[in-house]
Amino acid sequence: MEKFDVVIIGAGPGGMTAAIYTQRANLKTVMLEKGAPGGKMMTTWEIENYTGTGKITGFELSEKMFNHTQELGVDYRYGDITNIVDKGDVKEVHTTSGEVYETKAVIIASGTNPRTTGAPGEAELSGKGVSYCAICDGAFFKDTDIVVVGGGNSAIEEAVYLSKTVKHITVVNILPDLQADAKSIEEAKETGKMDYRLGHEIVSFNGDEKLKSVTIRDVETKKEETLEVEGAFIFIGSVPEASFVKDLNIQNKWGYIEVDDHMMTKVPGVFAIGDVIDKELRQIITAAADGTIAAVQISNYIKRLDKKQKA
Repeated sequence: MEKFDVVIIGAGPGGMTAAIYTQRANLKTVMLEKGAPGGKMMTTWEIENYTGTGKITGFELSEKMFNHTQELGVDYRYGDITNIVDKGDVKEVHTTSGEVYETKAVIIASGTNPRTTGAPGEAELSGKGVSYCAICDGAFFKDTDIVVVGGGNSAIEEAVYLSKTVKHITVVNILPDLQADAKSIEEAKETGKMDYRLGHEIVSFNGDEKLKSVTIRDVETKKEETLEVEGAFIFIGSVPEASFVKDLNIQNKWGYIEVDDHMMTKVPGVFAIGDVIDKELRQIITAAADGTIAAVQISNYIKRLDKKQKA
């Protein structure tokens, strides 16, 4: 069992920012990540609203942040977390491969996973035409017809990105209007490659070895229509990646972790930041801000803890 001052679960923008601050505070820090550094930021095609960078790809910003952590000497390791055990002044972080990390404080920065439609065929055809990442899989659908499911900024921005490669895109949204901002909608219009099925839901994803078509249904009239497509990209929101905290009783009814203004949960020493917490705005810059707050508060928390143990 290795001992640390801080264990950070997740290496997205929040986790990496927190690591920079805790490392600079001379706290022994390890950052555990089961994917690539950057999280969802890695698969974002273009970022225009992160202060000081101008237009930059998600991969580039992820690389810059990760390199910053490594220049400071942050310990970075693979880790798929199974649970966190609260032992009072110390916590144990357990992984699927059997490692146990003992720590004074934990920062949960595990983010979210894509929400699925739950329609028949989706799971079976995932990776066989059904995708949740435009930048990862867009190149496989050159000059083909596809559907994009969703009507928010993520869906429309990713559809604009996909328009550079595919032949035609049908945007399917269960609501009668798009929720994306005006700029994104205008950019989508300018591609000349999109039409819309608003107020429609997914009935099924069809195909044996690969996706052949998607059946949709008008929410009001119940009329069904089958679209012959080779790809379906789904962007309908996310669910928190927090199954490993179920024993701590720190989640709300939707599974998001509840924190106070200091990013601390109701379990002293357990903090959470970024997309995994209950909040209104989920952006790269707000995740980084969360990480800064949590790191500073942890530094104060550990000072108090050390003082108590010496008394």
